[in-house]
Amino acid sequence: MSHSNRQSMLDRATMKQLNTDKIAKRTLKVISPFYTQKRMGGAISVVRALKLVASATLLAVTTAANSNDGNNSNSQAAPFAYNSWQSQNPEELSLPNLRGQGLSFAEQYQNKLLGEWSLRNVNGRIKMEHDPWIHETVKDMTWRLNAQARQQAPMGLVIIDSPSINAFAAPGGVIGLNTGTILAASSMDELASVVAHEVAHISQHHYENGADERKKALLMQIGGMLAAIAASAVDSDAAAAVMMGSQTATMNSSMAFSRSNEREADRVGMQIMTQAGYDPRAMPRFFATMNQQSQLNQVENRFLPSFVRSHPLSNERLSESQSRAQHYPSLSLNQQQRYQTLFDLLYWRVQSTGQHASETVLTTAAKNSVGAKLALMHWYGEQQRFEDAEEMLAEIKAWPAARRQGLEPLLSITHSQILSEQGKWAQAADILESQQRLYPERRDLRLYLAEALTNSNQPVKAQALLKPLTEQQPSDRYAWQSLQLANEKLAKTTASPELAKIATINALRYRSHDQLWSGRFDHALTSLTQAKQLTEKLQNTAQASSARPLLANINAEIKAVKTAKDFEP
Repeated sequence: MSHSNRQSMLDRATMKQLNTDKIAKRTLKVISPFYTQKRMGGAISVVRALKLVASATLLAVTTAANSNDGNNSNSQAAPFAYNSWQSQNPEELSLPNLRGQGLSFAEQYQNKLLGEWSLRNVNGRIKMEHDPWIHETVKDMTWRLNAQARQQAPMGLVIIDSPSINAFAAPGGVIGLNTGTILAASSMDELASVVAHEVAHISQHHYENGADERKKALLMQIGGMLAAIAASAVDSDAAAAVMMGSQTATMNSSMAFSRSNEREADRVGMQIMTQAGYDPRAMPRFFATMNQQSQLNQVENRFLPSFVRSHPLSNERLSESQSRAQHYPSLSLNQQQRYQTLFDLLYWRVQSTGQHASETVLTTAAKNSVGAKLALMHWYGEQQRFEDAEEMLAEIKAWPAARRQGLEPLLSITHSQILSEQGKWAQAADILESQQRLYPERRDLRLYLAEALTNSNQPVKAQALLKPLTEQQPSDRYAWQSLQLANEKLAKTTASPELAKIATINALRYRSHDQLWSGRFDHALTSLTQAKQLTEKLQNTAQASSARPLLANINAEIKAVKTAKDFEP
């Protein structure tokens, strides 16, 4: 089963349940004083409401960092120690001290709640790129960059399936990236420069400050971001209104904070890149790409790229970035090419899964790109053209072992997906198990293998792979969905009626976690209520000993959903 088909099984009913007016109204309630006004002739539509408040509410959308210009005192730094790229001016290379980071426990807890609130509001509202291999590749880079400046791991990574060039971050460590940003980059280093910039905004506390007015600005910024997402999902005219409002707002004096914070995020982001092993010169190269696109859009009277709107790019910033990059030694040719194959695989995987490239484009590119070759093989599998896919696979298998190894685990993942499309789930599981033994820590292999095991009637083994993922990342909706499917399969196939009942209860519980992290609180409570009713019936049976801890878990989960539902930033 292809990922898109698998996702549609769970998401088809989900998307029908979404009430976009309710989502947008809740967001607007946070960010707009106009929301509470009485309106003649009934409720104003989401699109009209967004147009009315765009310029007023999305003032902060133009700045990914609209606060805390005086927070630089938190940047008392550990000495810069990356010997091969030692700067000629060490005073400019001072990362924040990882121990203090300038926030009290209460402030850190509040940021955690804000981050969770942001995740729940973003998830499920727009089209996401859920492909586990893409997510794992970008996550590995993001976590490596984050570790250079922060003790806490990021709360979540969101990859939005959108052609626009954009990235954002929110308190608590939520980092978002559009697939359009991946496709606009020309190397993994350029992509890392965008993520490092966002990590720097978080590490430098550009999103929070003690002053109440700055905290209000923070809420406006997050609310504005979510309103922009809701607008683009509802109506293109509304999205245009949001864009125009945010561009108009750049004239506001609060942009002074943004310019200062953007320069600091550039400087610290470049340090983060260097210490993580990426080429800091890639940052001005990507800025140059943005600058060219901005100028083109202005000539054609089109809106600026989203990243430029939220991270204003001036000639001064571009010049400063280019000058700063010159302090770093140039990389050798081998160093420059160290991520070339990985980026090639990532670029074309995004093209394929997002259905951005036609067969003609993939076929032409496959002549010179191994990433395009794997993407074309994956495309053949989805189109049920298995002979073409097998022919291309045989060609790759004839390559030297060292060259094939450089494509793993994506080569095995692609092969398994072709087998899955043919219903050969057991063969797919065998291929994935060999890779999972080599890379037991990889989330993507666990997810692909769990799907193959579930569909080859081994749901218990699938659960063993999936549960650690939800423990490590409670917001992992894909893992919760996979656990739900594994328990539904177990309930249908087990010969034990008792085990079938418990599997049904757990399937409802796991569904509620997915619903919670997509902001569908009422549906989550319904799922948990159904699970509780089934569990209470077990208390008068021989399974009473199993029912008691299960009921305690369900009650705790109900409480967690209600707490999340009631939270207002």
